[in-house]
Amino acid sequence: MGNMKYFYFGFGGFIGFVCGMVIQMLIYAVERSGNRVLTEAGRGDYGVVGKGLLVLFDGLPYMGIVLGVVLVRTMFRKDIEKEGPDKRNSGPSDRE
Repeated sequence: MGNMKYFYFGFGGFIGFVCGMVIQMLIYAVERSGNRVLTEAGRGDYGVVGKGLLVLFDGLPYMGIVLGVVLVRTMFRKDIEKEGPDKRNSGPSDRE
């Protein structure tokens, strides 16, 4: 069957990227409607912190990829560690 952990990580990264894009699109929609949340943070009294938030917001889908992979790694740690090229996925009846 091969090594399925890359499929798990890829799926987690994909879901994280999609969630990051949806959040980014929602905030862009709020910006276009007239509520200048991020634009005012970058120009206003927030200075470097506001500009840093703008940069973090632009990287939101990529942070979603990383967080998706980390989430899959923590949720499926037993399954990922059990699987390997020299190990079998053994059930309770396969133990010796």
